[in-house]
Order: sequence, then structure tokens, then C-alpha cells
Amino acid sequence: MSFPAFIVFSIATLCLFSCSSDPTRPTKIAPVQSLETNIEETKDSNFYLNQAKQNYAQNNDVYQRNNDLLQAAEALQAEQQCAKSIRMLKVLQAELQDNRHKTHSNLILAECYLILSDQAFDSVESILTSFDNTYGFQTRIAALQAQLQVNRKQWLKAATALQNADIDELQKSNTTWQWIKKLDLAELEQARLSESALQPWLQLAIIVKRFALAPEQFKQQLVSWQSRHLGHPLVTSLPEEIEQSLLQSPIQAKRIAVLLPLTGRLANQGLAIKEGILAAYLEDLTGAELNLIAQSEGDESLDKSPLSRIQQYREIRFFDSALKTAQQLNETVAEFDVILGPLVKEQIIDLTAVLPTDKILLALNRVELKTNTSTIEQLDRVTESNLTAAEHYYFSLAPEDEAQQLALHIQQKQLVRPIIFAADNPTTKRMAEAFIAQWLETPNAIQPDLTIFTDNKDMRTRVSEMLDVAQSKKRIRQMEVMSDVEVFGMERNRRDIDAMVLFANPEQTKLLNPIIEASLSPFARQSLSVFASSRSYSSDLNSNSLRDLRNLTFTDMPWMLPEHSWQPLANQTKQLWPQRQDTLIRLFAMGFDAYNLLPNLRVLKTLPQTVKQGLTGEINIDDKGVLHRRLPLAQVAQDRVKLLAMD
Repeated sequence: MSFPAFIVFSIATLCLFSCSSDPTRPTKIAPVQSLETNIEETKDSNFYLNQAKQNYAQNNDVYQRNNDLLQAAEALQAEQQCAKSIRMLKVLQAELQDNRHKTHSNLILAECYLILSDQAFDSVESILTSFDNTYGFQTRIAALQAQLQVNRKQWLKAATALQNADIDELQKSNTTWQWIKKLDLAELEQARLSESALQPWLQLAIIVKRFALAPEQFKQQLVSWQSRHLGHPLVTSLPEEIEQSLLQSPIQAKRIAVLLPLTGRLANQGLAIKEGILAAYLEDLTGAELNLIAQSEGDESLDKSPLSRIQQYREIRFFDSALKTAQQLNETVAEFDVILGPLVKEQIIDLTAVLPTDKILLALNRVELKTNTSTIEQLDRVTESNLTAAEHYYFSLAPEDEAQQLALHIQQKQLVRPIIFAADNPTTKRMAEAFIAQWLETPNAIQPDLTIFTDNKDMRTRVSEMLDVAQSKKRIRQMEVMSDVEVFGMERNRRDIDAMVLFANPEQTKLLNPIIEASLSPFARQSLSVFASSRSYSSDLNSNSLRDLRNLTFTDMPWMLPEHSWQPLANQTKQLWPQRQDTLIRLFAMGFDAYNLLPNLRVLKTLPQTVKQGLTGEINIDDKGVLHRRLPLAQVAQDRVKLLAMD
């Protein structure tokens, strides 16, 4: 390479220096030597660029020149000038002859791509697969591999790769814990059998998921785990949320006020929730028992007699919240320590603004959480005893949660191009929006096509258009017109989609699913997967109706599906309310779970990875007190519903 060419090369990369021309010199390959950055003395990019210029002018050493330029690219990366580093490396790569230099250059490129954009994972993956030798860069390559696995939400693989990265041990331990705790119990149990390097984190995560809701067992298991891993960073610096959970005590609700609309337009919903709460209370009277007290503390003879002791149970009272103001509700619950409800969003917002901070609230709906500025009157009422943050929790059968779970499930199935059919109503539109928002959180995800239909006729037209069946029919007719002989044709659907998502009620889905099946070409290599939410399923569907839904995969709460663990309770409710609608059956389950969740609210909020099994699903609580449900998956197989294994 001529020296004038080298000047052009240098100017094209950074325009940071120039020099005069020089005669052509033969290329010289220097022996392999370490390319690791000298950490004893920090040097900026200009130092290495000038060094490359001067050394090349003196001895025409191509290897050393490239080495200096790679060091300059490293320095630019450290100076947060990755765009310049990438431009220089793009020009430099054509001049690299040594494999170690090529690996080093690609490594810097990959790191800079991720620094500049979270959409560069495909480019980084392509670079990493090209490495045939790490040349001493194992730790940096491991860090990139961990980031790639995080992008794919492959938390176990990410944690495994991170163990080979050269980062602070405490930081590595904390990051590993954040990823490991995202695994469910089945994944943790399986990983524990194969991942020896991750044993401390895996074992702790299993202990949390199994015993966090049983305080005494939890403490015993933690002590045993700590003794097995003495000196490990995870032991010496226990995760903060676990430390906090050990300091908390379960909620001991002695007096519970339930605020529900028991009259008016929402009376049926309120009564269904009330019946669920009562069912939970009566099912476990031992849990509602507070203690044994003597009838007369001063009578020693009574103390010695078993008949002198009576059981004291938790008090629970129901109040009609219909047409009540927030101030009236606040006065109603003044003597109670735990409040269940209200159900209406506006009442929840107004009540939380005036409710004293010593009251524990489990609202039965979800609201937009905002930071409220206290009024002068509220500030005057604040005392040292209630300066702590209010304990407010929000429990809702939010349809958006189902849509988000469907999006995650479809992505885990390695499906990349879904299309969405949604009925024209506010709820299904919100579900479609939630699905798309969750889907697009994955980098490089393709925007799903969304079709809104208004009625049954419009539904058939929309399916035909979305699957390109109408266009296929048109092309067949054109061929018939142009041909002199009879044409035998069969419509073909588009081939770039691999999943269909339906947000519709059972009647609409019973029409949609057969239309979709009839619109799919028999020439397709594989059939499209069709997914739906609980809105597409009803426990009242008979065998004929289920056949119309065959092969449909959907989410629903365990309480609505076969083979759940509460069959005696289900039989009792069926006898009491044989004609009850699905909506009210689901609200009964919500009330049942709401009561049973009360003792565990604090721990669930402190440890969001911990779940409690309920009629409505696997429930966890985020750091804002919002309850989220993970629902099981089921599939219609001919004329019956079968449960699918959870992801």
C-alpha cells in the first residue's frame, strides 16, 4: 500500500490528520503480538492516530500501523465516539491481513453497534458467528453473547454467557440474579440439573418461588442455602428485595370492609364478587380464626375449662358503594383496617385521595397511577405515625394482560408475522393495541397487520382481503378470460404470515375460525396457528360449537377450564347458579382470589417474581401494587378442550 493511499485512507476515516506523499514500500507482516489496550496509561485516539502516522512513515510497518489504528478505534469507543470508530474500521478492514486484527476489528464494530442502537442485534449476531478463534477476547465476546440472549429473552443462556465476561463480581452477581429470577419454577428446576456454574442463583430463585409465602420455611431455607455458599457474592450481598421481604410480616386483617355496588346497574357484578369473597371466607374458617380468648379474664375457674374459651373470627362486612361519594366511603370504613373495593374506577381514584395511609386497600379495578400533591388540609392531618406510604393494591381482570401474554407466547413459538382480527368495540380494540405494543418491544419485530370488522358480512370480506384470497380469485378469473380452454384453479392465501390472532366474542369466533380454515390453501406447507383470548371461549359451548373452534389456542383463567383443582367448589357454584353467565362466573373467581390474597400482598409486591396460584391464574404484583395474572393456555381439539403446557 502506498503512503499517499494511506493518507487518503486516514482522511477518509476521521479527517484528523494528513501527511505528504512517500514512495511505495513493500508490505511487512510483523509477528503476532498482544493487542490488549495498555491500561497503565490512558491515551486518547489522537495519540494512536499520530503514532500510526509517524511509525508508518519511519519503518513502513503495516502490521504496527493497523495495530495502532485499532487502538485508536478502541479509544474512540471509550471517548463515546462510536460513529467515528465505525467509519474508520469500515475503511481499515480492507487493509487487515492478520486474523487477530480482523477479530479485534469486528469485536469493536459489534460493541459500537450495540452502543449506538438497540436495533443492531442481527448485525452483531452475524459478526459473532464469523469468529473462528477468540484470540484472547473471550470475555468481551461473552459480554456480547449475553446481550444477544437478553434481546431474545433467553435469560438462562444470557446468565450462562455472562459468567465468562470480565466485569466486577458483585455487578455480575446482581445482573445474573435479575435474569435468573425471570425464569419460572419448571425452568429453574430443569436448569439446576445442568448449569453447575449458576447453582447459587438457581437455588435461591427456587427457594423464593417455593417458600416466599411461608415466612418460617423461607427463613429456614435461606439459612441452609447461605451455609452451602459461604463467601459467594450473592450470599455476602443478598438481593435487596429478599432482605426487605424478611423484615415484613403478613397482613393480619382483623376487620375487613368490602365496598361493592350491590344496587344499581352494576349490582349483578357486585353480587358475584361478594359471593366469591364469602366462599373464600367460609372455605377456610381456620384461616379466618384470629385467636382463642377467655370469656372472663378474672375468673380462674373459667380459664381452666375448655368451655370458657371461644373462637374469635376475622370480621368482614359488606357495604353498598353505589352512588356514594369518596368522603362517605371514607367515613364508612373508618373503623376497619383493610378495605376490599371499590369496583368503579372513579370511586377508586377519589377514595385513594382521601383514605388515611394506615388503611390497606385492595381495589377491585386498575387505574392510572399518578403522583398526587397533598392539599394543605391533608398535610395538616399527617402525623409521625402515618408518614409511611399507603398500601394500595389494584386487582383487575384486565383484558390487556391476556393480549400481552399472547404476544409473548407467539414470539416464544418462533412465529414472526401474525395478523390480527378484532371486533369493532372498545375492549377488543384495546386488546389489539396492547398486543401490538408488546409485540414491538422486541427489536426488529415486524409490525402486525390489524383488521377491524363490524359485522358477520364484513368479517368474511376482511378475512378474504387480509389473506389475499380475493386477489387470488381475481387472478383466476383473469386467466379464465384470457384462456381458450377451461381453467381449473384454486385460491391461494398469502404465504408471509404464520399466525392469526382473534379478539372477538364466542359467536364471532365460531364464524371466524371456519372462514379462516376455508380461506387457507391446501398447498401451504404448514397450517396457520390461530390464537384467541378468553373472550372467544365460553363454558356453555356444546360439542358442535367446539368443533367450529377446533385447533384454536386461547388463554383463560383456570377456573373456566377443565381439570382444575377446585372441582368441589365448582360443583357447588353450578348447583347454586346453574344459569349464571361466564362474566359473572369469572367475577366470582376474582372475589375468591381477592380475599385469599390479603395475607400475601406485601410479600408479593416485594418479590414480584413470586406468584400465588388462584382461580383467576398465577398472580404476581409489581412494585406499584398492580396485580398481574398469567393464564394457562388451552386448545380446542375436535369437541373438547385440552390444557397446554405453560411456556
